[in-house]
Amino acid sequence: MTHRILVRLFALAALLMIPFAAPAQEANGPTGAVDAAASIEAGGAEIPVERYRADGDAVLLWFPSEHGLQDGHRQQALALQAAGVETWLVDPFTGHFLPEAASSFDDMPTATVTDLIEATHTDTGRQVYAFGHDRALPWLLTGLYQWQQAHPEADYLAGLLMTSPFLHTGVDTDEAELQPIVRLTHLPVYILQPAQSPQRQHLGRIRSGLTEGGSAVGARLLPGIRDRFFFRPDATEAERLASETFHREIIFAMGLLTRLPHQRTPAVAGPDTDLTVRTPSGTDAQLNALDEPVAAPPLERPDLAGDIHRLEDYRGEVVLINFWASWCPPCVHEMPSMQLLEDELRDEGFRILAVNLGEDEDTIQRFIEDEVQTEFTILLDPEQDSLDDWRAMAYPTSYVVDRKGRLRYYLFGAIEWTEPGVIDQIRDLLDEDA
Repeated sequence: MTHRILVRLFALAALLMIPFAAPAQEANGPTGAVDAAASIEAGGAEIPVERYRADGDAVLLWFPSEHGLQDGHRQQALALQAAGVETWLVDPFTGHFLPEAASSFDDMPTATVTDLIEATHTDTGRQVYAFGHDRALPWLLTGLYQWQQAHPEADYLAGLLMTSPFLHTGVDTDEAELQPIVRLTHLPVYILQPAQSPQRQHLGRIRSGLTEGGSAVGARLLPGIRDRFFFRPDATEAERLASETFHREIIFAMGLLTRLPHQRTPAVAGPDTDLTVRTPSGTDAQLNALDEPVAAPPLERPDLAGDIHRLEDYRGEVVLINFWASWCPPCVHEMPSMQLLEDELRDEGFRILAVNLGEDEDTIQRFIEDEVQTEFTILLDPEQDSLDDWRAMAYPTSYVVDRKGRLRYYLFGAIEWTEPGVIDQIRDLLDEDA
């Protein structure tokens, strides 16, 4: 009883935080703002759901990413509602008393997904489209798979929309490994992929994996914008403009999903397939060691002066390869500590090669001069050709190469490079023979 009361209080608080944009409607009314921040029993908990009622033929069931529900979601829901698309915003973090973090999806019952699909269809009698993004996708896909196994003949789950799907398992110097659930999904899928996203490089592989499972897959690249563009506090002008029309992209995607074929023979996991949800968290606090050292891929890029740098020419030194962009706040945050690390260890044989992805020389030069004033080597890769050989799972992504030219450590995300544990890891490599 206490649990239910607390969840309803959380739901009421969520309702009070919704921007007042239109008069609240009557239940089942055709237009207006959020109908109610109701609690729906799903996955063994009372899940707060904000329902934006509309008279359209379908309902968009929107699951948040690891960042939780944001005002940007609510603004999109209001725009969709005005266009006639009913939208339900789900808050599984509050319902399950879990923090808004990627790791929380590992502790969330996937029955939350199946129960909410049923509740949405039961309440409205309409087709349901699921929508998820970022690191929520492994959990969401697993729940959708379980729903399909339980309802093989049902036709009211019309498809899945994804934005920036984070569906790989971790580092692989040859090819990023996809989560097993990708090849077991056979819903029609449409992917809206921001172009300035680390996940862009995996789009083709994800499409192929989904197709193997029986999904018909459509995709659209959103140029000039980053992940989470519709609720970023540091949104660029291009991202703000994209946010204003994002609801139209969603409506177009829903229309296309109705025309994509549905696979009627469900994929079935084999007896040895592990479908445990393991969400890549991106929150590692130390460098990750490879199980076995492997030869580093080739790297050959010009610096700001036009001089060519080849990784093989650094044989005998320990090299930090860092993939970054000036529009990436974590990249900018870690650069001063990178400089301090190179200053401290340079005489011992340590070097940094920071490869900028996707930006022109003038932009990078202004950034270095005006923002960070670093002295380590900056390499240019405006066409992102180095990603043919290297895997940047997030911005920034870093690899540490030993004196023999072998990959030894990797890191997805930023870190303070002057942390004692990190310096110890680098020094251990410096102490090894070439």
